[in-house]
Amino acid sequence: MTCERFEELLSAYLEGELAAAEKAEVDAHLAACPECAALLALMKDMTGAMAAFPEAEPSPALLSSLYAIPAAKREKRKFLRPVFDWLTRPALQPVYAAFTVLFVAVSFVLFHPEGRGIRKQFDLTFHRGIGTAEKLYAGAGSLKSEVGSFAGNVVKSIKTLDLLKGGEGNQ
Repeated sequence: MTCERFEELLSAYLEGELAAAEKAEVDAHLAACPECAALLALMKDMTGAMAAFPEAEPSPALLSSLYAIPAAKREKRKFLRPVFDWLTRPALQPVYAAFTVLFVAVSFVLFHPEGRGIRKQFDLTFHRGIGTAEKLYAGAGSLKSEVGSFAGNVVKSIKTLDLLKGGEGNQ
């Protein structure tokens, strides 16, 4: 056994927690290594000295004041706690991510050296999109009026062909 391995097992050896085989191995190493035997003797003396210290019992007043510290902190945080709980909900993380991306994009456009050209290109693209949407809306309005004029003809054709009432009687 090496001295490093002995030092790993020393605490368990002192407390009697080693298996019989490991205990025999440590005993053999102690017989062969005077430095490790001195270390063990030093640790035994230290353990005995620590056991000789009296246990200090805190006064009830000290215990009550120590237990009151977390309660006082909870009372301070009780006022703002619902706000922070609401803001730290996992459901809001995508919103925070979107705001971050938006903030980066806006700051890039505002503070880029060629920002005026970027804003001009954005305005041009935006207004083209608005114009396209207006044309689509106007086209949908004219399509609605055309469909309205054909709706009467379609209903009359269906009634003429007996498609609505003819299927039930033939079965």
